[in-house]
Amino acid sequence: MSRRTLAAGAAVLVLLVAAAVAIPLAGCGSSGPTPPSGPPPVVVDTGPDLFEDVTAKTGIRFSYRNGEELDPPHLSILESLGGGLAAFDYDGDGLLDLLLVGGGHYGGKDHQDVLGHPCKLFRNTGGFKFEDVSDKAGLTLADKTPWFYSHAATAGDFDNDGWPDVLVTGYRHVALFRNVSDGKGGRKFEDVTAKAGLDKGVTWATSAGWADFDGDGFADLYVCQYVDWGFGSPRTHPTDCFYAKDENNKEIRDVCPPKRFDGLQALVFRNTGGGTFDNVTATAGIRDGGPGVSKGLGVVIADVNADGKPDVYAANDTVPNFLYVNKSARGKILFEELGMKAAVALDGGASPNGSMGTDAGDPFGSGKPSLFCTNYEGESHALYENASSPQRAFFIYATPKTGMDVLGQKFVGWGTGFVDLDHDGWEDLFITNGHAIRYPKTADRAQKPVIMRNLGAGEFRVASGRGGDYFTQPHLGRGLALADFDNDGSVDVAICHTNEPVAVLRNVAPAGHHWVGFTLKGAKNADVVGARVRLTAGGRTQTRFAKGGGSYASTPDRRLVFGLGKADKIDTVTVEWPDGKKQEFKDVPTDKYLVLTQGETELKPAVR
Repeated sequence: MSRRTLAAGAAVLVLLVAAAVAIPLAGCGSSGPTPPSGPPPVVVDTGPDLFEDVTAKTGIRFSYRNGEELDPPHLSILESLGGGLAAFDYDGDGLLDLLLVGGGHYGGKDHQDVLGHPCKLFRNTGGFKFEDVSDKAGLTLADKTPWFYSHAATAGDFDNDGWPDVLVTGYRHVALFRNVSDGKGGRKFEDVTAKAGLDKGVTWATSAGWADFDGDGFADLYVCQYVDWGFGSPRTHPTDCFYAKDENNKEIRDVCPPKRFDGLQALVFRNTGGGTFDNVTATAGIRDGGPGVSKGLGVVIADVNADGKPDVYAANDTVPNFLYVNKSARGKILFEELGMKAAVALDGGASPNGSMGTDAGDPFGSGKPSLFCTNYEGESHALYENASSPQRAFFIYATPKTGMDVLGQKFVGWGTGFVDLDHDGWEDLFITNGHAIRYPKTADRAQKPVIMRNLGAGEFRVASGRGGDYFTQPHLGRGLALADFDNDGSVDVAICHTNEPVAVLRNVAPAGHHWVGFTLKGAKNADVVGARVRLTAGGRTQTRFAKGGGSYASTPDRRLVFGLGKADKIDTVTVEWPDGKKQEFKDVPTDKYLVLTQGETELKPAVR
């Protein structure tokens, strides 16, 4: 969340926006004088709406709360992060459910005890209707411990029993909920945090991701940590941050920026396979915390260099981002941090950004996972095109050439994700926005979301005017989960806000294009992050990647959805598993979800 000015020599160009655009746009162009005729108008994507706001019919009435209602306010940096949500099928009925993170508030003497609000689990009953099953599903902490101030929810099967478990992260705590039978034919959650060895060593955990880093089949855990904040001293709780003035020209105190705090080292936990985790951070090659380093907010895990091992890309706030290339061997997790060498640590002007959300996808159709980061006001969102080989991880800063710069630098971006919204075979981008401080001077606090539609090979065009009613109003957006809640192949969206109800948007993109979706299932339920699927149809080959983490503080739908355009026949589907084995399938049906199980020769229809 950098509050620095733009690098010297960069000229700010104010872009004219057509009346059809539903968001305020201001772009940053290349250096040099503005042409006498003025900057060119922003070209926007027009057409029917892509989303319908169906929140009211879902029955979900829940808001993430950050404690800012306190009077007088603390204005702590804790309040700025907000939270996320997780979309996953906890009960195996074929419909994606939603776990919503609660946030927190203050109590005790001088309101300096950091307390939590409960998380909630909403079961998908079909037709975009959900029921609150939090109590029924046992979503409570062990021994009725009060909830901690929470931020993120990360779903994954840590015990390889075929049922998704979930990790909730937050200030001073994480909670691991194991998915178990309720003895009545249903499922519930059991808090196994202490039993699993995850009850110690956490200072301030934000986003997290599951992946089998050492190749033993069990999902390990990467946990971002933010900054060394707390009540008690000017170093950890400064109160002298002023950015704006009121109508009487009096300075207004606001949330202090992350540059005022030391960063915290991320955590890596190795899954022993016996229901416990070992904290291997000290030997895994993870960068230390401290001044000017390691202020983690977002993480995505994917195999960036096609060696079969899942790598970690960490989005840091105001300091260089990390790319941890996986050098692990069975039983030993080891990374080499290559963010600078791979050219994904900084922006195109060689400056660190205030990075929050992140994802990996293939908007260029190269077959390699490119990386995307949402950034702070005064910065462009960063798209890094993958030019890696198995011998070298390397990326090209591609924001200017793709048209992403036309968004300008008024946004503070958070949750994000690659998704083919209209099944034309090219991955688009969805971004939520909302300021991190209370009284911003040059941008609004509540901000409108953004859709960037991919016209092909990474040529993006603003399509926010096609977002429907939700896009006409500003929001304090944070986490988002891209997920197909009604199994029609069109990916929907759930969005978490700060002090505003969660929103659910149904994808209503015009029909006419074919699609297919895959659930990857490893042998003996082994973790599959790092796998990739290649599909050839209609004269094109597309690639999707099995990922961990992604977005911001949230868990998206893990199914791999391919848009096929007008192609009604799939030539081949090839799966490359993390262990290097490949499987090829022909005569694959379209317009349905299928299960690809490692080692099995037949595709099975998904549970519906």
